[in-house]
Amino acid sequence: MRTAEAKNLKLLFAAGLFVLLTAAKLLFPEATAPAREALRGAISSDADYMAVFRAVGDGLAADEEVAAAFLRLAGRGGAPEGPEYYDAEAVSVIRERGEALLPKGGSAEEGAEAPPEDSPAGSPEPTQAPPEEVPPAVAAFLEAQEPFAEYGVPANVSYAYPELPFEYVSPVDDMTSSGFGYRMHPLRDEVLFHYGTDFAAWTGEPIHAFASGTVGMVGWDTGYGNYIIVMHPGGWRTLYAHCSEVYVTGGDSVEMGETIGLVGATGNVTGPHLHLELTLDGVYYNPEFYLS
Repeated sequence: MRTAEAKNLKLLFAAGLFVLLTAAKLLFPEATAPAREALRGAISSDADYMAVFRAVGDGLAADEEVAAAFLRLAGRGGAPEGPEYYDAEAVSVIRERGEALLPKGGSAEEGAEAPPEDSPAGSPEPTQAPPEEVPPAVAAFLEAQEPFAEYGVPANVSYAYPELPFEYVSPVDDMTSSGFGYRMHPLRDEVLFHYGTDFAAWTGEPIHAFASGTVGMVGWDTGYGNYIIVMHPGGWRTLYAHCSEVYVTGGDSVEMGETIGLVGATGNVTGPHLHLELTLDGVYYNPEFYLS
């Protein structure tokens, strides 16, 4: 009889100890670590204690609400500390039923601050892409055009720097004498837009095809004098004006760098030079971007 009573007392003590340890673990997870280690050795050596703890554990597991609570706490790595999560009434409940404490207001997930919808959790803040570097030739051109900003860009002109779908060379070996863009017209003494690039050169110097293509037209104009138009892949075309001699005719195929004429001073000019234009679908682009 005494043996049975002693065993019952031991089992009752073990059950109460289990509940108290569960509550303490939830309330003070850091402080109870040493105590858990000390008790583990003593309990593991007594079969009665092991049986009781197993029975209590099975009983709690049978309660779906309690089991879910334990799983949530385990998934969070332990219950948070602080009065905002626990109260005396909750402690009383766990002592009576061995039920796990839940945070006030619902599950642990409800109290967490959700990441912004456009910023996945754990991902770094998005950074702006660095601005593209402006090529030196483009920067120099835009700076030179600043005094004429009030005039605006003509509708049939682009200041863009698109990649050409073919290889190219300079049509002459000489320096630019008058660039693309707004300028004071040398003959009319007013600001006008210059749709091409002038290269200072002596009469008789060879003019080379800017790129391979087909001669679209050869002719004469009051302003251009003798001129040559060459069609290139992708719809691009080049015009060579003020020629003293023309060596090609319409329909001829020419190779990049091939001599197609000679520099001259025909048309409306102040001296010998080559006027070069670069266009695509009727829009004028700056040849100097490709020849600088």
